[in-house]
Amino acid sequence: MPNATLVKVSSKGLITLPKKIRSHLDIHEGDYLAISSEDDRIIFRKAKIEIDYENSDDAWKEYSKRRLADE
Repeated sequence: MPNATLVKVSSKGLITLPKKIRSHLDIHEGDYLAISSEDDRIIFRKAKIEIDYENSDDAWKEYSKRRLADE
């Protein structure tokens, strides 16, 4: 996908990922993205999250944060 697409940042810092990009990268509602920056670039990666149904939500959120930081 070599062509750039222009998107506008809202007053709350929100952007919309264009449908063409979501489709190309198989990104769906509810998916998680890891975001980082490098020089003047913003990098989004699809995050792999494994849900641990035996732990509370707080424990799961902390586990997810650590796992994303390690990737």
